[in-house]
Amino acid sequence: MTQQQEKLSAFMDGEIDSSEILQAIKQDEALQAKWQRYHVIRSTLRQEATVAPQLDITAQVAAALNDEPTIMAPKRSRLKRLLSGSVAPFARQTGQLAVAASVAMAVILGVQQMNQPAPTDAASGSAAPLIGTQGGLAPVSLEQSRPVSRNDMAVMMENKRKINALISDHEQQVKLKQAADNAVQTQDAEPQK
Repeated sequence: MTQQQEKLSAFMDGEIDSSEILQAIKQDEALQAKWQRYHVIRSTLRQEATVAPQLDITAQVAAALNDEPTIMAPKRSRLKRLLSGSVAPFARQTGQLAVAASVAMAVILGVQQMNQPAPTDAASGSAAPLIGTQGGLAPVSLEQSRPVSRNDMAVMMENKRKINALISDHEQQVKLKQAADNAVQTQDAEPQK
């Protein structure tokens, strides 16, 4: 920053009072441009700016573009044109088809495997364990292993009766609430006399 610019900045900040800086501003176009920019900055900072600053950078951008070297792209080889033209889309579609066929085959085999009956042990009639005995999981069986005593059966029947009564009561409460809501809606819909 030159001494004149420092004086201009100090003058704008109100730090110095000088008529010589005013004479320098009148004679130097660069200082005049700085003077104008400083005023625009001050007005913007104080939120007094009513007009946007006039900045014209088109000439500078055009000059920078003219200075840039021109880069020419090399011609594409015959092989690249062939691959990008017709072979690449065909290869892409073929790959997609191969992936879809693989997924479909895996699903079909999985469904067939899941629908096969479990192998049974002919001697005991029970299902073979899905995980080895070291895994700690016992095979699932539909057979009931212990008989239910009459006392347990009576308790179980009483519990079922209570659950059925609760379900029935709940359904009744829901129906009554719906009927009450409909009645309120009907009353609200009727015009007042």
